[in-house]
Amino acid sequence: MPRKKRVVGTAGHIDHGKTALVRALTGIDTDRLPEEKKRGITIDLGFASWFTDSYQIGFIDVPGHERFVKNMLAGVGGIDSALLVVAADESIKPQTREHFAICRLLDIKTGVVAITKRDLVDDDIIDLVRLEIEELVAGSFLAGKPIVPVSSVTGAGLDDLRRALIASVAEVEDRDAATRVFRLPIDRVFTMKGFGSVITGTTYAGRLNIDTDIEVLPGGKRSRARNIQVHSEARDFASAGERTSVNLPDIDLEQLHRGQQLVTPNTLRTSQVITARLDLLPDAKPLKEQTRIRFHHLSAELLGSIRFVDQTAEMKPGTSAYIQVRLESPVVAVAGDRFVIRRYSPALTVGGGVIVNAHLPKLSRNTRGELLDTLSSGTLHERVALMTKMEGLRGLTMHEVQARTGIRIETLAKELKNVPHLADSGERRWIHHDVLIDFRRKSMEFLRAYFEENRMALNVPKSEFVQKLLPRNADGAMINFLLQDLAREKIVAIAGDALDIPGRSKTLGGAEGELARMIESRFAEAGLAPPPVSELINERTQKARVIEGVIGFLVKQGALVRLAEGIYVHRDALAAARERISERRGDMIDVGHFKEYFGLSRKIAIPLLEWMDREGVTKRVGDSRRVL
Repeated sequence: MPRKKRVVGTAGHIDHGKTALVRALTGIDTDRLPEEKKRGITIDLGFASWFTDSYQIGFIDVPGHERFVKNMLAGVGGIDSALLVVAADESIKPQTREHFAICRLLDIKTGVVAITKRDLVDDDIIDLVRLEIEELVAGSFLAGKPIVPVSSVTGAGLDDLRRALIASVAEVEDRDAATRVFRLPIDRVFTMKGFGSVITGTTYAGRLNIDTDIEVLPGGKRSRARNIQVHSEARDFASAGERTSVNLPDIDLEQLHRGQQLVTPNTLRTSQVITARLDLLPDAKPLKEQTRIRFHHLSAELLGSIRFVDQTAEMKPGTSAYIQVRLESPVVAVAGDRFVIRRYSPALTVGGGVIVNAHLPKLSRNTRGELLDTLSSGTLHERVALMTKMEGLRGLTMHEVQARTGIRIETLAKELKNVPHLADSGERRWIHHDVLIDFRRKSMEFLRAYFEENRMALNVPKSEFVQKLLPRNADGAMINFLLQDLAREKIVAIAGDALDIPGRSKTLGGAEGELARMIESRFAEAGLAPPPVSELINERTQKARVIEGVIGFLVKQGALVRLAEGIYVHRDALAAARERISERRGDMIDVGHFKEYFGLSRKIAIPLLEWMDREGVTKRVGDSRRVL
C-alpha cells in the first residue's frame, strides 16, 4: 500500500530550536546556506523528509527571525500540520505569536506543540510554559492538541513527539490529486550542471507526469518536465502533498523565481484584481481604504492596495469584510486559496483570509453581500450560475470555470451537466437565462425604436445591431447564438447581413408613401434619362433629407438602382435596356456607339455601361465592350 503524503511546517520564534528539532527527528540538517551555517539561524526555507510505514512526511523548516517572516510565508502555504516550537527557557515570544497567527489565517487544520530545550530548565518551568501555550492556543486549531517537551540534545521526548506528529497528520485528508488541476508553487530555483534549470516546491494540487508539458505563470514560459524528484528520489510522477523538484531544461534560470507556479498549460490564468474575504487580526491597527499592503499567497509576495466592497472606509480589528485587492503584478489564484496580508511598512502581519474569486471585475460599492456569500460558500452549481450571470452576455466557458475554481474540466463536465438557469451557447459556454431574457427585451426595444426613427429603413444592418447591443469583444460563435435565439423567439427575422421584425410592413404610409409613389413614377417615366436628385429637391416642398430618405428606401426596395453618385435609374428602364442590348449579342461596342444606340448623354452612358459590366451583360475589352 503506498505511503500517504503529508507536509509538516515548523513555526516559532528565532533561536527556539526549530532546525535542531527537525534534524533530531529526521537526521537532516535543513540549514543549507553558508550564511545560515555561519550565523546559526535559518534565513531561508529548509526541507527534510521522514518516512514511516504509512506516511512520507516532508518537513518545511521556516526562519523565525522577524526580518525573514516573508520567507516563512513562502513555505507554509501548502502544509497539512503545524509544528509550533516554543523554547522552554524563553517561552512565548513575538514571532511565536505572529507565526501562530499566520497558521490560523491560513486555516491550517491541525498540529502539535513542541517545548524545546527541556534539558535547560526544571519541570516547574516546563509546567509554566505549558500553561502559557494553552492560553495562547485556546479556541484555535491547536486547542487540546499534544504539547510535548523535548530535547534535541539528549533525545528526550522525541519518540513522544513522533507519535504525536503521526497522529496529527492522520487527521488530515489526502490532497486532491485527481479532480484539481496541477499546481506547484515555486519556492526555490537553481541549476544543475548537465540538466539546466531546476525548481522545487510542494505540489499543491493535481499530478504531474514526467515528460509532460508545463507552463510557468506568471510569465507564460513553457517546457517539459524532463526529470522529477520527490523527496530527493527520482520518480515518474509527483502528486499533491509531495515535496517536488522538476527539471525544466528549456527555461533559463533568470526567467524563474520564487512566487511563480508550475501548472498544466491552458488551465489557469493570472489576474491582478482579487476578490476575497479578509479577517483582520484582533491586535492589528484599523485598516483603511487604499492601504498599501504585502499580499502573501502560496510562495508569492506581491504589493497591492485594499479596496472595501461594502460601505466601510475603515476595517476595525477583529472583524471580517469582503475586499478587492488590486495587485501591482499578476498572481495565479483560484477560489478557496488562502492568503495573508502584511502592512507595507513596517512589515507586520495584520490579517488574511480566503480568495472568493480571482477573475471578477471591479465591483461597485453596492454589490450585495449575499452575492459574495454565494461565491464564497455556495455549491458549485450556485457559484457557476452566479458567475455566469455576473458575466452578462459574454457568458462563461468551461475553461474559465476551471481557471476560477482550479477544478479540472473533466470533473466539471460531470458535475455541471444540468446547472439550472443556464443556456448552453455551444463550445461549453453558458449564458444565464435572466441575461438572455433581458437581452431579448432590449433587442425588441432597439428594433422598435430603430424603425420609428428610420421609417424608410427596410431593415437593420447586422453590424449596427451587434455594435449597439452586444459586448465589444463578442466573437462569431456568441453573435450567432444570440441572433439565432432571437430568431427562435420570433423577435428578429434574419436575411443575410440584415435584421428585421418578423411580419413588419415594408411599405411607406402617409405623406412619405405618397412621395415614394410620385418619385418612383417620375423615374419610371424618365427611363434612361433620370432626373437629378437636386431637381426633385427643388421641385418639392419636403425637406431634402426626406426626399433623399425616400430615394434610399426605393433603392433598398429594389425599385430604383443607384448607378453612381446622384444617378438613379428605375429597374424597369434597366430591364428594357438589358433586353435591347441583347440584340447586339457578340458585337463589340464602344462608348460612342453605346450613346448613339440608346440616345444617352455621356453622364449616364458610362455608369450604365459599368453597371452592365458588373451584371455580366457586357465585358470590357480595351476601350470597348463585347456584348455577352
